[in-house]
Amino acid sequence: MKDDLAASAAKATPVVGGNFWLWLSNHDINWWVAVATLAYIGASFVFALRKDRRDQRACAHESAHV
Repeated sequence: MKDDLAASAAKATPVVGGNFWLWLSNHDINWWVAVATLAYIGASFVFALRKDRRDQRACAHESAHV
């Protein structure tokens, strides 16, 4: 069963890779700018949440020592 699954995956890899490359190269610059903008906004959100958590822990740590 595992051998059949591995063989099927190996046979499908070039087809899937080719389709992915066509999909990837088929977008214009506006699409890539939109993706980069969304990635930047997402990363900014994640870093802001991390900073907020770190600040809350530091504040709780300071008030515990007082």
